[in-house]
Amino acid sequence: MITKDQIINKLGLPAISQIGMVVRDLEKVIKYYQDVLGLGPFVKPKIIFTERYYYSNLVESKWIMGFCSLGSVELEIIQPITGPTVYHDFLKEKGEGLHHLGFDVNDIEKKIDICRNLNIQVIQNGRGPDASFAYLDTEKVSGVVFELIQRKGRRI
Repeated sequence: MITKDQIINKLGLPAISQIGMVVRDLEKVIKYYQDVLGLGPFVKPKIIFTERYYYSNLVESKWIMGFCSLGSVELEIIQPITGPTVYHDFLKEKGEGLHHLGFDVNDIEKKIDICRNLNIQVIQNGRGPDASFAYLDTEKVSGVVFELIQRKGRRI
């Protein structure tokens, strides 16, 4: 079995740039984080993915997201709307909480090819005019899903 260090080293991953959480009610969580924890401001950009895949199958799934800055790391809050998605799977299996650690990369397709050679499955991915992402099946090794993100810049 491949180790977490091997994944990071072989993929040449940079420092973590995003922490992703999955929730049932985006507005409720954002309000709590702002009012009680003092986090924010949150932005809720409309991010368009023209292609969305769930375990290599093209799907018409939808989700909404909110983002805030935690300094050098972006906090992403995700509420699934329609499935199938890994977010629905996560809520069903674990409930709300930490879903993934994200890494901004410049060469997502090259990184995905490396994953295939390492027998690391892409469990959900998508592409749009301004961004691409790929969730990797790294939970058994690292305790959390890794996300590769290629985009023009952070959301906040």
